[in-house]
Formats: sequence, structure tokens, C-alpha cells
Amino acid sequence: MSVLTSPRGKVEVVHCRRTESQDIYCIKNLIRKFTQKLFGRLNIIYLLEKANLAVTLCNDKEEIMAQATFVDYPNWNVSSQDNWVSVFRELDPEIPCTPLNTLFMHLFVAVDEYSVGCCREIIRAVFKAVPELHFIFLIVPSYMSLGSTLITVFEQVGNIPSLMYDEDFAVHICCRENHYPQLHIRNARVEDHDDLMPIFLRHDTILKETYGKYFLAELIEAQDEENHAVVCEVEGVAVGFMSVCSRVNMQLLHECFDLGPFHGLCVPHPDDVLHPPPELSTEGSEDAKLSSSSHSFLKIAEEPQEQVIPETMESIQKEVIEEAPAEEMSSTVRSGNASELEDTEKFSQQSSVGDTDYCISSLSLGSLSLPDESSSFRPIYKGASDAFCIQLFCIEEKYEARSLDFMNFVFSLFPDKNFCIISLPHLTPEFVLIQNFVKIVPFNNCTLEQDLYVFHRAGLLKI
Repeated sequence: MSVLTSPRGKVEVVHCRRTESQDIYCIKNLIRKFTQKLFGRLNIIYLLEKANLAVTLCNDKEEIMAQATFVDYPNWNVSSQDNWVSVFRELDPEIPCTPLNTLFMHLFVAVDEYSVGCCREIIRAVFKAVPELHFIFLIVPSYMSLGSTLITVFEQVGNIPSLMYDEDFAVHICCRENHYPQLHIRNARVEDHDDLMPIFLRHDTILKETYGKYFLAELIEAQDEENHAVVCEVEGVAVGFMSVCSRVNMQLLHECFDLGPFHGLCVPHPDDVLHPPPELSTEGSEDAKLSSSSHSFLKIAEEPQEQVIPETMESIQKEVIEEAPAEEMSSTVRSGNASELEDTEKFSQQSSVGDTDYCISSLSLGSLSLPDESSSFRPIYKGASDAFCIQLFCIEEKYEARSLDFMNFVFSLFPDKNFCIISLPHLTPEFVLIQNFVKIVPFNNCTLEQDLYVFHRAGLLKI
């Protein structure tokens, strides 16, 4: 939340959120004649449907103070929607705008008394919400001024002609660096210790209690080719820290997580075993045939019986799971002979349906609950490790939205690695950095009480 003060001294506490359809009535009430001259006559409903991002600024009473809509193509007919980059490059070749890092403002409305503060707050919120965004363009008729509000955040870069009319339009730009700049990333120094320790202690004191008061300074001093410590700084003060290491226990990861989609986080090698041997494939097909024949037998046995109502079957299964000990259930699945029938009859006596009906559901339930993974094939990777790991990470909450700025720098420290991984305890709340990672699926027999996340080097393209 932020506090806005009007020229008359009135104060409003405001916050940003995504625009909702119920805001349309209030947005229309904020549109003035000057707004229509700047942006043209707009169909608000259609505009919100096509918008890449629409932001509404509300006060503490949920009254709408301002609204802005952003789309990924120009708001006036100065170029085709899919070919505007060449037009803007001709206007100013020094502006590296692309469809990935640029948006266009198609509408801005605000309560007159707070319009300047609302405009700045929305622009800051947009840059904070979209880390890959670097430029916001605003196009207006060349004979129009931006007014006292928009001129505070936009500056003109030139004029371009209309495609259909004999009329010029002025192009204005708003850059990230003036509102929510990227963080400067560098190698950590021992002198950063005093700036970083308050950030660590604010979140956790276990590291200090375990490794001592100066654990961070010792970690920074211990840097080598395999271990690096980096910081992000604002105005010369370190506000975030990341420790990375290229030594990764690949054998443990292969045993606990399904890394097939990432080639085991290893470099491809001619001796990699990616597919099961023919013997295992034949056994698997025979098992499948036996399984299908047993299911067909069960189906035939079930036909003479009365049809079991799904709700009744579900309640029976639930009752069995709650009342039957785990040992009896496992023994039922393993034996498949007289003991299985005895257990089944015992369970059936507690229910209100026939023996045969429940016997079928019990067998299918056991086969689903206890799959046999001993015969499942797992690839074998012979190549070198293609990943490095994040050992320690912390950043001030104020700058958390720019956490991704670390990634370009740490990948440059390991030019031969394509993956960055991080492991977290299961109940760790999701933070901004981890939202850009992919969570890996663990095997059922995973012994690690942590989740594994992966980031590929290709993800740097959008930063």
C-alpha cells in the first residue's frame, strides 16, 4: 500500500489490483473529453478483453481512484499490430524495444485531485509486476499535449505518420530505470557482511546459531572456481545475497526425482541408457498381458451379479480404508490365495453388499494403492553434470520482485552449465524467485524431505 497526498493536503491510502469487469462503470465515469482526445473513443469492454495488463488503483474503501490499460501494440493506427518494431527502430535506433519488453498505454483515467500520484503509482506497479518489461509507449495526436499528469512519467522521442490519414502522432516513452530499475549484481565482498546480516536475521537465526556470528563473512572468503557469492546493491548498499555452487550430488537426484525431461541434468553422452533393454520391455509386455487377462476375468465374474451403485462402492472402499489395518491390506495384495479370500470375507461382513461385489473392488483398490516400482526402468546418464545449485538466497522484501536479476550474473559464472537448481523444504512458502523455476516430480520412493526446482538458461531470454 502507498499513501497519496493531494495538492489540498488530503491523504488517501491506495493499493493496486488487476482490473475486473465490475470496474467498467466507474472507469466510464472517470473518462473526460480530454481523455477521448488523447486515446480516441474506446469500447471499454472490448479493450479490457484484449488487454495484456489492466491495473486499477483503489483506496482503503475500495473506491476506484485510477485505472490504466496496456496492450502489446500501438494505440493509434501508426503501424500494423504485428510489425511495429521496425517503425519504432527507425524512430530511435538506440531504444532496444521488442515485443517481449514493451507495452503500450491504451487508456489512463484518474480522479483529478490525485491524478499525478495515481499515475506514478500505477507505472511503478506495472514495472514491478512484469520483470521483463522495460518500456511503456504512449502515442497521441501530435497537436495534443499530454497534460499535467502524464507528462510527469512520459517524455517525447519523436513523431510518426498515420497509416490511413494525413496526420502525425507523437511518440512518448516511459523507461523502467526511472521507476523500478534493475538491480546491480556483483561478486560479494567481506565488507558486505554488515549490510546483509540484518536481512538474514530478519528471516532466520538458525544459520547464526549453527555456524557462528561471522558465517556469512567466512562463506564470502571461501569463494573459488566452484563456489561463488554474489550480491545485489542499491545506491552502494547490498540488499540481497546468493551463494551458488557447481558441486551437485547427481546420483542422489537421479534416485529421488524424475529428471528425464531434462536429460538427468547431465551433458548428453554416447553411453547414456535412455530406453529399457529388450528383456525388460518383453517382461513388461508379458506383465501387461497378464494384468489385462486378470481384469477381463474379473469383468466376467462380475457380470452375473447385480450392478453396484457407484456411491455404495465408494462408501465401502472408504470404510475399508478406515477400518482395515495397513498390514491386512498389504497381505491381501501379496498373497492372492486363501488368506486373501479370508480377509475379503471379513471385510465383506462389515459391509451391506455381497462377497463377490466387494472382492472385485478390494483387488482393484489394492492394485492402485501399492504399485510395484521395483521393475520400472530408470535412465542411466554417463555425462558430466550440467547444473549448479543455489545454496543460500536472501533479499529485502522491497526489492524481491527483481530477484530474477541474479540469474543472468550467476549463469555467467558457470558458462558451461545450462541448469540452475534449488531444493526447499516441502512447506516453504512460494517466493518470487521460485515462481520462475519448474518443480520436478519426485519418485514414490523419494527419501528427501525437500522439493526440487529447475531453471534453464533459455529462461534468461525474457529478462
